[in-house]
Amino acid sequence: MKLFGGSPVAYILSTAMLLAGCSGNGVPGDANDFVARHGKLRVEGVQLSDSAGKPIQLRGVSLFWINWHEENLKPTAVRYIVRNMGATVVRIPVPAFDYARAPATYEAQVATIVRWIRSEGAYAVIDWHVVDDPNLYIDQARTFWKHMAKKYRNDPGVLFEICNEPTGVGWSEIKTYARDILAEIRRHDTATVVIVGSQEWSRWTKYSALDPLTDDASGRPVRNVMYTYHGYAATHGMDRDLKGVLEKIPVFATEWGVSEASGDGRQDWAASRRFIEYLRDNPWQKVSWCQWSWVDKRESSGLLRPGTGGLSWQLSAAGDSCAAWIRETGIRADSALRP
Repeated sequence: MKLFGGSPVAYILSTAMLLAGCSGNGVPGDANDFVARHGKLRVEGVQLSDSAGKPIQLRGVSLFWINWHEENLKPTAVRYIVRNMGATVVRIPVPAFDYARAPATYEAQVATIVRWIRSEGAYAVIDWHVVDDPNLYIDQARTFWKHMAKKYRNDPGVLFEICNEPTGVGWSEIKTYARDILAEIRRHDTATVVIVGSQEWSRWTKYSALDPLTDDASGRPVRNVMYTYHGYAATHGMDRDLKGVLEKIPVFATEWGVSEASGDGRQDWAASRRFIEYLRDNPWQKVSWCQWSWVDKRESSGLLRPGTGGLSWQLSAAGDSCAAWIRETGIRADSALRP
């Protein structure tokens, strides 16, 4: 596809360089104290905000499932994502279906990756990566989130995503699960932002907006809770899916891609561009996002060139565009929100 007389990636990158050059923020990686500057995040109305109550939009990368393609999981990878791509958030997908087989191993792996992310000054989203009815793994989820809440309750740079993509169930079943897990988390951690998955692969956030959470299973009023949107540019409505949602509930697009919903197939650059602009420019909230995914697998959503994993971190076309979109309003993604 051609756009404005050149490739979509070339256009995006040239635009990003112009905007970054005007921002006065210096070179990528020059502000690795992002968490130190913004502190523990909280939800104000429908807006994710920093510790001072200032609106913030995180932009970053989702790692691939951490039980596969582990050659891509290295401290140098996180360093590249933050310093070279400019990410302010990195997402860690933990396989819910496999956790019970080796809980201590997975928890240790999460701790290691969180440490890498935090050492670069970025926020970490710990993602319970379930692609099923989340209630099938409720006992494992209670254990996992109890341990995460105890471990990270005093860490300002960690967010919790409690159910990646619920499938085969409606919002009422997801809500029941969320109330249960929120109660477990809040017994140990009263403040960390919790992101709740939504119906049909987390695409239909509109149903969460019609009936949002008000309390957890212990009867505590919910606070610092957001709702997930996932979309893939060549398959989904993206910005159209969120019509009537952003004015009602706080949303975090924890996973989106330039490809079809399979993670492969056609890439839709125009729809991706509209989506990024919508998340940034809609009148209700600045929506944070993570692009899928940091992997060298041969699929069109992969951010690395196939076969380069663990080597020199060579970005694919999707990776180049991701880096450009992260930087677009300045090297660090909060610059557009400064008064």
